[in-house]
Amino acid sequence: MIDDAKKKTFDYVIVYKLDRFARNRYDSAIYKSKLKQFGVKVLSAMENIGDNPESILLEGMLESWAEYYSIDLSQKVRRGLRESAMKGQFVAGRIPLGYKIVNKKLEIDPTTAPIVQEIFTRYAAGEPKKAIIN
Repeated sequence: MIDDAKKKTFDYVIVYKLDRFARNRYDSAIYKSKLKQFGVKVLSAMENIGDNPESILLEGMLESWAEYYSIDLSQKVRRGLRESAMKGQFVAGRIPLGYKIVNKKLEIDPTTAPIVQEIFTRYAAGEPKKAIIN
């Protein structure tokens, strides 16, 4: 985007809301400054921010609020994942081969578990991985 702004290929960057432009005030200030050098203005479709001195305060508050929200949400998600994991619940990712989820917890899947046992038995006996895969 900055390279295209240098080439003067556009005059505006239109975002839905300012929090879509950057997640923190530092990045926002840096990139808006670079864009401004090339005559490009960042506009928000949903936030009516003018060019008067009060708009500087409003824009700063909106960006601060977006950064706070992002950090706060991240902390809440990590806390939720940690609490679920402490309860022994499966929290994310692919279900490991040989298991299934029952009541949010991993349990051995009697259908696929024998496959995993065979893989480990053959590997422990010295069979090469490629042969096991084939």
